[in-house]
Order: sequence, then structure tokens, then C-alpha cells
Amino acid sequence: MKTKELLQKHLDSIVLQFGHHKGLSKDEAAYFYIGPPEEVAQGVWHFYNLANSITFICDGGLMQVDCNIAFRAQEVIEAVRQRTDLPFDTLAITHGHVDHCMGTYFYIEDTVKRGMPRPRVIGHKNLRWRIDKNKMLEAHRIGTDKKQFQVDFDQTDLFVYPDLEFEDRVDVTVGGEVFNIVFGHGHTEDTLWVYSPKRKVLCCGDLFQWTAANVGNPFKMQRFALENALALEEMAATGAEVLCPGHGPVIYGREEIKTCLLTAARYLHFIQDHVVACLNKGMLLEETVNSLQMPEELTNSKWLPPLYGHPVFIAKGIFKRYAGYYSGHPAELFPPDYADVGREVVNLAGGAAGVIERAGDLKAEGRLELACQLAEWLIEAEADNAEAWELYGLLFKERADTEFNMQARGAWNQAVRRAVANLERLSDKLEN
Repeated sequence: MKTKELLQKHLDSIVLQFGHHKGLSKDEAAYFYIGPPEEVAQGVWHFYNLANSITFICDGGLMQVDCNIAFRAQEVIEAVRQRTDLPFDTLAITHGHVDHCMGTYFYIEDTVKRGMPRPRVIGHKNLRWRIDKNKMLEAHRIGTDKKQFQVDFDQTDLFVYPDLEFEDRVDVTVGGEVFNIVFGHGHTEDTLWVYSPKRKVLCCGDLFQWTAANVGNPFKMQRFALENALALEEMAATGAEVLCPGHGPVIYGREEIKTCLLTAARYLHFIQDHVVACLNKGMLLEETVNSLQMPEELTNSKWLPPLYGHPVFIAKGIFKRYAGYYSGHPAELFPPDYADVGREVVNLAGGAAGVIERAGDLKAEGRLELACQLAEWLIEAEADNAEAWELYGLLFKERADTEFNMQARGAWNQAVRRAVANLERLSDKLEN
């Protein structure tokens, strides 16, 4: 099989990982677990999807926490309707990421079509700003999601602004039942969590999501590790007996939940403290990241596998928050053109053949990171070199095949797509 066909076959095999966990337990599937609906407490239904949502059946109406991504909302609403005909009274949006909020329109539509009053939408005051940001950067956001998840999402932007906004916390009543809604910060600047004291059910959104916290996302804007840890500690003190996370399986039992949340908080505090200490010693970003050594009990926690978030991402996010994007290497502040660097590397190696040979040697030694860097310089220097593009695609395919972290794997696969596109371009150029 020719290299281009091999790379294309690899790309064709990519599927959205959510729900693809045959043979794994719930805990092993972790962030990607999708299963049948669960009645987690009397009259409380947890619905699994690309992002989870929770429906509280109250006296005369429904309290809904999160409303799914738009193209999955209808199927969740249908599942709710198999269990109750009560109207949605309140829709609480834990944050403005599209997998949690874009389906809000359909929950409102379901209620209004039944001749019932429009449900109120509750969000933190920063949710309005985040929706505006999402609209402003629509093309960028959709393109970034494709890089991360490596699939096309068939979605229409149907954002709904909140009717009730708050700053720190607010208590709302649905059918005589009180729900505590608390600003959590951390995962995003508009994150909230919801607690039902009566049923002792805690809905934490993405403040905990069965992965190392996604607070240093390399594709996204600034997030807040320290505040996320503090929110986890505040939630641990509620005494909740059911924890409904934004992704992954429900956790049951007061002590189990407390241990889970405090472990996740300690994970973030450890990285936060490490980065702050490094900054105060005048260490560079590279030195800060390379000296990070996570305690084994945190690295091996079943609740915090580096499936989506990653300790390196978190450390870089904290560093950038406090110290900006300057790496500490003066030559990188106003750097030369990347292609110019590539051409100099190729010249120093005596031509492309030398770079290709050395990259092959590095690959054989198991030093794929460095081999990929050489290949990337090479394709920048010689964009019409088919052999260079084949090397580039094959090296990143190998990294993608063995990568545990979804975001890193998305970046590696994006490199493979780039290689295939350029091999097709060069093939067309030869034919013409």
C-alpha cells in the first residue's frame, strides 16, 4: 500500500471516541463513558451523551441541569418524555461550552409547544459574554473542534441567553424544592454547579469530568486551575451522596464523592504550587514543565486519567496565566520565520536526505518527538518534497496510534491530514 493510501486509511478509521468503550468498565471508560439513563435518586434522571444532563422531577415541573449539544438534544428530550410529561420549569446551564448549552433552544421549544410557559434559563453573568465570544469566533471554534475531535459536527448555532444571571450564588425554587446554584469558576469563567440539599445530588458540570482537569487546553482560552481546585473543595463539603459529572459515570456514596473531589483538588493544587514556585525562582516555561513530577497516587488515580486534560497542559496554562506567553528564550520573542529555520536546518544537514536519514535514526531510537520536529522543519523548508511529506505523515501517524491523550492525538492526526492533502497536491501537480 502506498504511503498516501496508508495515511488516508488511518484517517478514515477515526471515530468520535465518546461511547466507544466496548469491553471497558464504566470507570475504565471514564470521560468517554456513555450508557443508558440512570435514576440516580428518586425522581432524578442522569442522561449520558456527548455531555451529560440531569433532570429533577419536581412538583409540577422539571429542574434541568444542562441541555446538551444541539444535534443530540432532541434524543435526550425524548428520553425525558418517556419518564414524565411535566414541563421544564428551569434550565440551569453549567457553562457556555456548546456540548452543554447549545440544545437549550430545543428544551424551551418542547415546553412552549405543550402550551406551557417558557422555562427560565439560569446562567452565571459571564455566560452572556461567552455566548458573544462564541458567536464572534464561530469559524475558529468549529475548526478548533475538528482539530480536537477529528470529526465534523453537524450543528447549528442556537445560543440562548440566560434570563436569570447571578454573580456568586443564588437559590432557586422549583415545585417547592430549593436548589443551590454556585459560581465555580475554574473550567471556564462562567462555570456553575448545582446542588439539591433535599436529594443530596450534586451536579458539578465540567469542574470534575473523569479526566485530568481541562484547565490548560492548548486549543482554548485561559482557564483557572486554582479556582477549579477551590470549587472542588467547596463541593466536597456539601455532603452529596450522588455526584453527576459533566462527562463520565455517576459516582455514588458520600465518602467516595468526597475523596474523589478532594483528590482532584489536590491534583490541581500540586501543579499550581509547582508552577508558582518555579516562577518565583525565575525558571523558564521549559524548565517548569520538565521539572514537574506528579505524585504516583495522583497520576494513578482512576478519576484523573490524562484522557482530555494533561498535567503538562495544566502547568502551561498556569504559567501563561501569571507570566504571559514568553518562553524565556530571547530568540523566540520575535522569532524568525519557521520555514527559514527549516531551510537552515536542511542546509546544515547537507540537504533533505540527511534530515530524512537522521529522523529515521531518531525514530528507531524511540525519540519520536525529536524526529517529528526534524520532519516538520523539512516540510516547511521543502514544501514540494513528497518524500518529506511521507515521512512527516508516517511519524505523526505513529504518534497518534499510541497517544492516550485525545487532544494530543487530535494534533497528531491533524498533521497526518496535512500530509495527505499535500501528497494529493503534489500528485495532481505531476499529472498536470
